[in-house]
Order: sequence, then structure tokens, then C-alpha cells
Amino acid sequence: MLPETLELATVRAAYASGKCTPTALITALYPQFVAARDVFLYLAPLDELLRRCAELESQPEAERGSLWGVPFGIKDNVDIVGMPTTAACPAFSYTPEKNAAAVDALLAAGGIGVGKTNMDQFAAGLVGTRTPSPDCPRSPFDFRFISGGSSSGSGVAVGAGLLSFALGTDTAGSGRVPAGLCGCVGVKPTVGSVSTVGVVPAAASLDCLTVFTANVSDGAEVMRVMRSGSAGAADVWRRPPPQLAPEAMPPADGFRFAVPTLEQLDWSGPGGEALAAACASEFESATARLEAAGGRRVADFDFGPLMAVAAMLYGTSFVAERFSGIRAFLEKGMPAAAATEKGSLERQSAVVSDERLLPVTRHIIAGAGKFTATDVYDHMAQMAVLRARALDELSRVDLLLVPTALTHWTVAEVAEEEAAETPSWSRNAKLGRFTNFVNLLDMCGIAVPSGLVSYDSAVLSENASEAERRRAAHLAATGPTRVTLPFGVTLITKAWRDEWLWGVAAKMERLAGLKCGPVGHGVTPVAAAAEEAQ
Repeated sequence: MLPETLELATVRAAYASGKCTPTALITALYPQFVAARDVFLYLAPLDELLRRCAELESQPEAERGSLWGVPFGIKDNVDIVGMPTTAACPAFSYTPEKNAAAVDALLAAGGIGVGKTNMDQFAAGLVGTRTPSPDCPRSPFDFRFISGGSSSGSGVAVGAGLLSFALGTDTAGSGRVPAGLCGCVGVKPTVGSVSTVGVVPAAASLDCLTVFTANVSDGAEVMRVMRSGSAGAADVWRRPPPQLAPEAMPPADGFRFAVPTLEQLDWSGPGGEALAAACASEFESATARLEAAGGRRVADFDFGPLMAVAAMLYGTSFVAERFSGIRAFLEKGMPAAAATEKGSLERQSAVVSDERLLPVTRHIIAGAGKFTATDVYDHMAQMAVLRARALDELSRVDLLLVPTALTHWTVAEVAEEEAAETPSWSRNAKLGRFTNFVNLLDMCGIAVPSGLVSYDSAVLSENASEAERRRAAHLAATGPTRVTLPFGVTLITKAWRDEWLWGVAAKMERLAGLKCGPVGHGVTPVAAAAEEAQ
């Protein structure tokens, strides 16, 4: 008897009953893995997975780990032995000799790593469309909409019910946005609390490993296992947790929280007034829910410094860390003369013509060539001022409640601006409005499902924008004009309050009453026709 869902408790119950085994589960799921061609960049052969199952089944029950027989996915910038790591760039591909430390811990606990999930190339993106694969991972609710990135394949794998959990990474929101757009939970821990050895760096000083799960409890449990993984002296970005007195933690009830202002909550987009109103209503409901969970709203909180910090991530010399993380690969691909004769800034700018990378990825990373070392120090000083202002404001609250994403873009809408000869990415930037500042300000977060937004794109007002009309025509030509999509929120707090945060998120989850993905939200997904999916 196969489990009805892949939540940890359900899988364990199926195994405990004796009516299901890891072999039976993987055998049943494998055709779905194969069919999800947009989700996996590499799928382990069935015979390899069945050998892993047999190995687990031979273990005495007393020796079985907490994740025994649980299938999971690994974002393709995280190493697992036996599978290539490409970071969604085929020219970058290598075969790792060791597992990432966190993956080692998951395997030791009995997990079954089934494959490498799709992603935005080099983790540079929040849209989920920046991949060299024939098709990008799409929303499990409606194939016409994006799944979010950069951990797109992992978000879809969990939202669609293919896996119990999947690993992501998060530098600027990549472990949260896909959760919001796919209707699942995304846990972004404190930076440095989980080893990042074996992870292709996006911005090494800010990177953290994340996990997508069907519920908060599963996310907390898997994250605890991941935290146990260690790479010893190689863990240069790892930080020991501080010794916090119990009274240093916020209270379970009566904690203070803040939400963005109406001006910052810019719901506008091609969905028009109907979708904007639906999003606004759902966020108001989430705010009321957090109050019911024990929160007290602080009305005059200033998000301005946080927004300014967020803008610095890609708008200043900090973008140079994107070049630094894969510098050896980028410079190895340059013509010998260019690599030796050009100055450092010229070499960085030259990435814009590196055809091994997708055009939009090239343009983002080549932005490093605009800044000098002096600029870095200027921007560090600017960041210090903004951080001080932000931390002063944050001292007034225990928690922030923000929308995980302000809107849903279609795949076509993202392609429209990113496929231009000179790509732009304003739509991607809007997705990062409430995510980009989190790691820069040393905070942790968790994204949870919160509601549904639905509207009929065919119902247009007289003053509808051209973008609204283009979306309406696109949706009418590809399926139903009424769309129903998930609405998610993210809870954010100071570093090392992860466990407390997960407790608050669990209360929000119970009050929302939603489960994972379209099935858990009571939605019939809109899927592409079979011939279109080919």
C-alpha cells in the first residue's frame, strides 16, 4: 500500500504497516520522475535507486535513521556522489568525489537521493526560467506560470508531490520564492548554521542551504538533520550558534511583528486590479492570522532601510561576489590573450560575451566589471550605515511578516524581457523585494502557504493596460482564462531564532488549514496538453 502523500509521517506509517517498502515506493514513483523532464537535470537510473533501497531494507530496524526510505531531490549546485553537478551550465559540469556535508547527513539518516533538480543557472535568478533545459520548471498549479527560482525544480518537485523534500539554496530568496509560487514550505536557516561545503557558490558569504517540504514540521526535522552535517576545517563559512539565554528568545504569545506599508506592497502587474485586490485581501488575512497566533502588530515600522539594503545586493559592487564564486571557470573559458592582457575589470565585463552562459546570466555577472576595489569599500561603508538603521528598526519587533512574492508572472512574460538582445529583469527584481535583504541583515526565514488568489483574466476594465490585455490573450489561447494560484507569506526574524520561528510558522500553518501543492490547496491544476509538453 503506497502512502497517500509523501509527508514524512505518512511515509513512515506506510513503512511501519509492512504494506510498503522503499523498493515499492521508488518503483511506483519512478515513472513520475521520468515524466517530470522539466524538474530534473539528472535522474539516477532506476537500478541504482533500487540498490539503495535494498541496502536500506537490509538494515536492522534498530539501525535505521530518521529519514529511512524517504525520497528527496538535490538542487544541481549541491554535490552528491554519482551524479554530475552542473549548476544548470553544461560547460561547468563536474563529477564530485564527495557529498556535500549536509547531503552526507541526509543519506546517513536513510534518505534516498533520487536526482538533481533544475535551477536558474548559477543560482542567479528568482524566476525559475533561466535554465538550458528544453523547458523550465513551471507552476504545479498552472503550467503557464513560473515556479520561481533559483531553486525551481526543487520547489516544483515538492509542490507537485513528487518528493518528500528537496534541497535548495538561498542567497537572495531562492529558498523562499519557489515555495510561495508552488504552494509548499521553504525553510531558510540562519546563514552559517548549515555547512555549505559541496555547494557551488553564488555569493559564498551569503549562501545557505535550504529545504522545501510539505509542511513546517517536516522542514524543521530535515533542517535539523542537515545542521548535523560537518566538513570540519573546510567549513570556513560555518558559524557556531551563540549561547542564548532563554529570555533572549521572543515570547510564544505577545510577540511583536511588522508588515510593509501599503506603498511597499505594490501588487500591480498584468493581473490587473482583480489579482491585485485578491493578493491584498490574502495578505490582510495572513496578518489577522498572525495576530491570532499570538502576535501584536507594530504599526509604524519603517521598512525603508531594509529596502535600501535589498537594493544593494545587485545594484552595487556586491555583485562581484557572483563572479568571484566561479572565477576559475569563467577565466578558464576566456581566450588566452584576453585572460592575460586585459585588466581585472575588463575580464569581468567580458563575461557578457561568454556563450557558455545564458544571456541573462552573463549580463548579471558581467555587472561586476563596473566596480573597482575602492567601490567595494565605499559600498561596505554605505551598507554599514543602512545596516545600523535597519537593526535599530528591527530592535522594535520580534518578527516580520511579508508576502513571499508580490505577484505571479507567466513564463511568457518573463521571457518577453529576458530574451531581448540586452536582457532586463525588472520582473525578477520585483520577486526579490522582500527577500534580498534577509541574508545581508543576518536573518532567518520560513515561507508558508497562506491562501489562494483567483481571477478571470478575460474580465478586463476599460482602462486595462496593454500588459493585462496581452496576458488575457495568452491565457485565452492556452487554456482557461480563470486562474487560481497559491498565495504565500514569509516569516522573518533575527539569526539563531530558527526554532522559535518554526514554532510560530506551525501555528500559522494550522490556522491557514492548507496542505502542500494543488492537491493540498483543493485546486485542480491546469496542465499543458500532451502534445504541447513534447
